[in-house]
Amino acid sequence: MPMYRGVLVGAGGFGAAWSRTFLPEVRDRIRVVAIADIDATARERAGESLGVPTEHLYASYDRMIEEVEADVCFIVIPPTARTAIVRAAANRGLAILCEKPVAASWDETLEIGSIVRTAGIKFAVMQNYREQSRIRTLKQVLKRPEHRSINLIECRFAVNYTIETAGGAFRHHIPDAFIYEGAEHHLDQFRNLTGAGADWVQGHQWGTTWSTFGGDTTLALIIRMSNGVMIQYQMNHIDRGDQNGWHNEHYRISTEGGSVTLDAGDTVRIVRATAGGASMEEVMSLGDDRDGHHVLIGQFLDWLDGGPAPFSTFDDNVQTMALTFAAVEATHTGERVDVGQKLAAGVAQLPPASQPA
Repeated sequence: MPMYRGVLVGAGGFGAAWSRTFLPEVRDRIRVVAIADIDATARERAGESLGVPTEHLYASYDRMIEEVEADVCFIVIPPTARTAIVRAAANRGLAILCEKPVAASWDETLEIGSIVRTAGIKFAVMQNYREQSRIRTLKQVLKRPEHRSINLIECRFAVNYTIETAGGAFRHHIPDAFIYEGAEHHLDQFRNLTGAGADWVQGHQWGTTWSTFGGDTTLALIIRMSNGVMIQYQMNHIDRGDQNGWHNEHYRISTEGGSVTLDAGDTVRIVRATAGGASMEEVMSLGDDRDGHHVLIGQFLDWLDGGPAPFSTFDDNVQTMALTFAAVEATHTGERVDVGQKLAAGVAQLPPASQPA
């Protein structure tokens, strides 16, 4: 099995988790040879965690990518700054694994897709929520033959944030960021749970007078998937009641064979209504501290080894991005947005996909 050379762009914020937790777990497959971050303290701490010498800690990603010989680029900075980094890495022929979302706008998403396709590099997106243990268990239950087809999915994300307690509070001053950075996780999850793309979306985002944030904090969407499944989705950053935060979202899935519910925690509850009353079964998710990011990084490295492509290549993930930015558009216009049309028009602008080297 080959040993790859990797560079890390972004060592502060969530980048610290990459340097402390995720990348050390694959030291036998990839050696991080350089790190770039504008914050000296962040890059020094990451360098200590990954054993990167001081001379390979850069304030400029441009200079790092130009000077360092590498095979893989991990991009862990906010999406507003992604495009130029993808271009620099692609010009050097580096494979890229980046945090979700691909970009902060639909146009930038398509620009990155054009760069990736033109360069013919391997590119994947970190959609770690699909590989959570609790979601894996939920999907296994849904595959049982008695459930047959899904009719409706209700999803609720609710946290009681204030400007002082929210991680990355600055994002709440950036228009739509809580959709394309936050809700994007759940929009991708709907594709995962239904096995389909989105047909259309409509919705509304708003704020309240008692919120401590500068922008909108609450989102409600209705989505029709291409296989007919309907989605009711709500995201609330200022909920002072029942909490369903990150990794504890509420899903209730109505199927032909009953309802399947995953609430805060890891227990999947199955209820079947019969003439004699309702029956209930509980399935406990087996915890796995190597799920999520660990799985996706492993899949990506397997792809570099010549294995199958992960599910989150650009050509697949662009469907999630189309739904995400269609949702943004719908909340701005108050109109239902045709996701399939948006996707088709966007992909038509891209150069033909080439087989990655």
